[in-house]
Amino acid sequence: MALLQTRERIPTILSPAERIVARCLPSFGDILFICVLFGVVFGLQGRALGIDGDSGWSLRIGLQTLSFGLPRHELLLSTTAGQPVVYWEWLAQVLYALAFRIAGLNGVVALAGGIVAGTGAGLYAAMRRRNVPLLLALALAIAGIGLTSITWTARAQLFSLPLTLWWSENLWSYWRTGDPRRLWYCLPAMALWANLHGGFIAGIILLGTTAAVAWLFPGHRGQANPRHLVYALGGTLLATLITPWGFALPAHILSYMRNPLIARYTQEYQSPDFHSLAGLLFLALVFLLVALWLRSAVHPPLALAHAAVWTVLACVSVRFVPLWALIVLPILAAALAASPRAGMPAPPQNYTGPGVGFQSASLPRAFMRPLAWIRRVETFSNRLETVDNQVGRGIWSAVAILAIIVLLVGGGRLPGGAPVLNAHYDATIFPVQAVQRLQTQGVPAGRGFTTYEWGGYLDFALPGYHVFVDSRSDAYSQRLLQDYATIVSLGAGWRDLLRAYDIRWALLPTTSSLAQVLALSSGWRCVGADSVGVATLCTRSAP
Repeated sequence: MALLQTRERIPTILSPAERIVARCLPSFGDILFICVLFGVVFGLQGRALGIDGDSGWSLRIGLQTLSFGLPRHELLLSTTAGQPVVYWEWLAQVLYALAFRIAGLNGVVALAGGIVAGTGAGLYAAMRRRNVPLLLALALAIAGIGLTSITWTARAQLFSLPLTLWWSENLWSYWRTGDPRRLWYCLPAMALWANLHGGFIAGIILLGTTAAVAWLFPGHRGQANPRHLVYALGGTLLATLITPWGFALPAHILSYMRNPLIARYTQEYQSPDFHSLAGLLFLALVFLLVALWLRSAVHPPLALAHAAVWTVLACVSVRFVPLWALIVLPILAAALAASPRAGMPAPPQNYTGPGVGFQSASLPRAFMRPLAWIRRVETFSNRLETVDNQVGRGIWSAVAILAIIVLLVGGGRLPGGAPVLNAHYDATIFPVQAVQRLQTQGVPAGRGFTTYEWGGYLDFALPGYHVFVDSRSDAYSQRLLQDYATIVSLGAGWRDLLRAYDIRWALLPTTSSLAQVLALSSGWRCVGADSVGVATLCTRSAP
């Protein structure tokens, strides 16, 4: 054992040729980035477009903005057409639309994959900057990527992932160094974030929590200046107004958050499902963090505050679970990295087996073998770090991005002609064949009706048609959302609501209760709208 420890202290010296070879090898960060990027782009392909239609209306609004400028009135819904509206994610929608114009839906999926992969690699890098051992950082980064996967849909929400990670790490860097430039960086970042996605509220919560801890715990504020934090908070609040909407944006978000039907009918605003794999992983990580802090006598106030705030938010709404992973997992990683060294027990004096070198109080022989395994894993991790420090960084990630770009330019085909990337909406989830028939035969006359999930797809696939509702729950009133819920659930008065809204036809999932009841209702005629049994087209007879 002593000989092994002596060898570990000897630095590895490489020849010039070996250094060149080492620089050509990918780092663990590169491997993580490439695996996630290829997993989303090639593994998910069209599934990255989602199952709720959000990507459809995002693309439609973005394309409209590119062609005619940013719209100020509702252009998609038949029920609120022409009314003033706030397209608060306009910049993200434009970026997706640009990707679509360049490479079609393949480009949209590639952009989403790049954002996800960059976030995962950034999470790993954030842990390594906190001196977390390589294997531990890699394991927790993979866990964090798994938790963010619930948002892997080509929509504006993806942009909040890297911005949340950057914002959190930037605040931690300021806390340690006191460099005021870190706070200045927050102002342009917030102005950008406010135009991309409403998740900029996460940045305000993080900065507000940090300022509160600096004021309440003067003995644990590191190098931070509480006054500077308050000034930065005020500046970022003003930066949220640097959008095409000005004060209308916070007013719109406030009214949206006050809508009681949003949490009731929108799954991502409900509590996590702890019967799912992601929910169980989140719960296990929370318990692990609590157990570490209960064991430790040192409780950093800022880490406690951030972890507590975001754990509560994540338990209230599954929407916050990905942000929790990006904010709290680096805290958990640092706590895990410190725990073995801070309280590692030592073997008895007469113990000669593996595990020599642990320090603190003695434990019985039965406890030594698990501790020895921890030591071996740590030694192996240190060796991997030695190798990782000598390889090239970022080279292979750049090569992977270049390969994706070349593939997109070639229409998703390899130079030999074999198609490897063909992203499209899933015909078993969306009415793809039905839309193709409607494009050929024409859309029935009068106002139509479709489901919340299909509305966004029809926004994109049938740009000349105005849907009843789509998955933009912020685009219409509580009354309209309640009426829609009553119709699809066959609630009291649903027939009267169809007549009140003058619904002349409906494109519905064949398995839906509404489609089956309309097929048996007088005055309605329902036929299959495709050959795969996904959609049913119901038309109402003229009065």
